[in-house]
Amino acid sequence: MAKKDYTQLAQDIVANVGGKENVNSLLHCATRLRFRLKDQSKANKEALEDLPKVLTAVSAGGQYQVVIGDEVVPVYESIMNQYHFSAGGSDTKSGLASDGGDATVEKKKENWFEKFVSVLSGIFTPFISVLAGAGVLKGVAILISSLHLLPESSPIYIILNALASGVFTLLPIFIAITAADKFNTNRFIAVALAAAMVYPLTDNTIPNIAHLGDYGINFKTYGGAVIPTILAIWLESYIERWFKNHLPAVAQLVFVPFLTLIVAGILTFVVIGPLGTALGTGLAYGYSFLYGLSPLIAGAILGGTFQIFVIFGLHWGILPISLINIQTYGFDTLLAVMFCAVAGQFGAVTGAIFKAKKAKNKEIAASAAISGFFGITEPALYGINLKYKKGFVFGLIGGAVGGAIVGTAGVKCFQYTPIMNVFEMPLFIGKNSSIVWAAIAGIVAFLLSFILVLLLGFNESNTEKLFAKVTSGKKSLTEQKTAKLEQSMASKETTTSDSIDEPEIDTTGLSLSDTIFSPLSGQAVPLKSVNDPVFSSEAMGKGLGIEPSSNQVVSPVDGEIIVAYPTGHAYGIKSENGVEVLIHIGINTVELNGKHFEPKVENGQKVHKGDLLATFDRDEIAKAGYDTTTMVIVTNTNEYEEIVPELNGRNSGDEILKVYKK
Repeated sequence: MAKKDYTQLAQDIVANVGGKENVNSLLHCATRLRFRLKDQSKANKEALEDLPKVLTAVSAGGQYQVVIGDEVVPVYESIMNQYHFSAGGSDTKSGLASDGGDATVEKKKENWFEKFVSVLSGIFTPFISVLAGAGVLKGVAILISSLHLLPESSPIYIILNALASGVFTLLPIFIAITAADKFNTNRFIAVALAAAMVYPLTDNTIPNIAHLGDYGINFKTYGGAVIPTILAIWLESYIERWFKNHLPAVAQLVFVPFLTLIVAGILTFVVIGPLGTALGTGLAYGYSFLYGLSPLIAGAILGGTFQIFVIFGLHWGILPISLINIQTYGFDTLLAVMFCAVAGQFGAVTGAIFKAKKAKNKEIAASAAISGFFGITEPALYGINLKYKKGFVFGLIGGAVGGAIVGTAGVKCFQYTPIMNVFEMPLFIGKNSSIVWAAIAGIVAFLLSFILVLLLGFNESNTEKLFAKVTSGKKSLTEQKTAKLEQSMASKETTTSDSIDEPEIDTTGLSLSDTIFSPLSGQAVPLKSVNDPVFSSEAMGKGLGIEPSSNQVVSPVDGEIIVAYPTGHAYGIKSENGVEVLIHIGINTVELNGKHFEPKVENGQKVHKGDLLATFDRDEIAKAGYDTTTMVIVTNTNEYEEIVPELNGRNSGDEILKVYKK
């Protein structure tokens, strides 16, 4: 088969984005060319959309995106071979683009969210295919392990698992390479800094936490770190430029990297890393809180809106949450919803193959359905579904129903992948998750959208796109509702334990699944009385609070430590009976960065009831202005029929929670 020549198409695309002089840089993702232009008004949208292979053109996230579909890679390569555009961004300090042009026109048009999405997409899109491929590999490794096809000690299994897991553990190095381009700094200094962040994971002699005076520095928290790495490279870029501007040229070869690594490295481990970790943890907590309000509703909303973000390329502002969730909790729920959203649009465009009357539309739908099967929905969106409105709406409906199913079933994903398709489904295999429910949800999303298109069809004479007049700067309905919810939670009046009566819970006909014992001495109080809306709303699960009278926290069950926060303020334990218990010492005490806490256990450690988890100084914590109320919560509450608190417990080891199932 003769190799296709994309030379003319490449030239036409560049000409219609304003010419090569109008291009600052160019990246590509799975389906679209992402230009950063000096003046987006010079781009000719109509002419671009008339070109063969071009599905549409859209301005979003600070980029001018030309959607190609499956053939984006050869088109990108043809453009780069002819024009050699930079793959980096502009120098935000000087205001100059990477090619020396004036970037101020574009910068004035970007709001903060567009800049944020632009940075994330610029960092992640260059290695999106590697992440997707590693995700499939991880799925293969999980299947081999789950079906016992090979022992985990088998060299073949070890190799496959290493190939699948290495990229995610060493993700800071990948991020450093592309972030260096984005922030206009030396790639090799950036990689050296990222390697230093990951290195402690390879050396068993380095402790998890070392203290600089009273300040605890965590050295083994940056495997797979996203936000800390991005912040570290951003800071390093300014430090490197400062030394370049102040050191004589003869000394720069050695002393610019030497001094940059010292200053940026110390600041990263002491300040930026902990700050980035706290931001990531907060983001994970926030997502968990909103999702936990109602997994069914959250799944439906996310499943029904995710493809709207894809239209504008803004999904890169959401997907990193999945990475952070996996790093924080060991699993993620967003990717399961994303799977259903993809299945919905796939079902709609597959229905169009049978319903379309025009031969050209049948051909486009068939090609787009193949892409949809592999998790790429842009050809379906721009080729058929958005173009004729109904298909897109039916796809959103299918995605919403599928999202509601995976939300209700508690389906989790245990490895990140930026592209979700049937080959990634083994990633749903794990503790308290179900690949069966994931498959059911995906099939329902597909069939519902498919059947709606078959029954109700679409008007092929109507080619006005549903979102033609929507601008990326306008807040979506989801964003508005989230803002209202956050405002409502912030203004919610705090109640006291005296004003809250725990209702009687009828456990007739239920069987006792597990008993949780008090991890410390103190007065038990209703969870709804604690002074934190995330806990008191039971968004994290049901449980109770304890006003401590001692400084020791012990294990409330026999089980395994699944989360041991490096700051020492919180611990997650999975009991031998499958109950997941969170012990959170104090409110907002993560801000103490480990001060006044001394952890005694690590992730993966087996513990027995009464084993010491940590010591803390409640008096000093109180003097620092923090509430010491300790929460004991069953985080997988939705897997049980009832969680019954016992508020009479006052001593460590007393029964405080009974967990019932049908």
